[in-house]
Amino acid sequence: MDILLIEKDKITRDHIKVGLKCVHGMEVDVAEGFSAINKARQKSYDYIIIGHEEGVQDGVAQVHALREFDRDTDVVLVTTPKQAKLLASEKAKLHIYSTLNRPIEVREFFRLVARMRERVAGKASVAKTS
Repeated sequence: MDILLIEKDKITRDHIKVGLKCVHGMEVDVAEGFSAINKARQKSYDYIIIGHEEGVQDGVAQVHALREFDRDTDVVLVTTPKQAKLLASEKAKLHIYSTLNRPIEVREFFRLVARMRERVAGKASVAKTS
């Protein structure tokens, strides 16, 4: 499974990257800012994980930029629980697969990773039968 991780906060980024690398079959590319969106233009990813800072619309702006050329790749937004509630209406509009609360809780993180793997496996089995 190929994942692009776009996160400014180094601690959060390292936690997510290390957690993903612990799971067999995960390939993680790390990038920052809007140059990361250009990386998404060049390579197909199963998931893009984008950090969103409270009070700054950078994460949502990156999702908007991504959705201009890619409506299919699943996005996970990493933010605070308060921001997740505020962005609930944007979630459906921008096709955000899930949110991950900051600070990262290990159980929540690995439950999300399990759901991500199941979803990719389901897409692969549908593609094989088509």
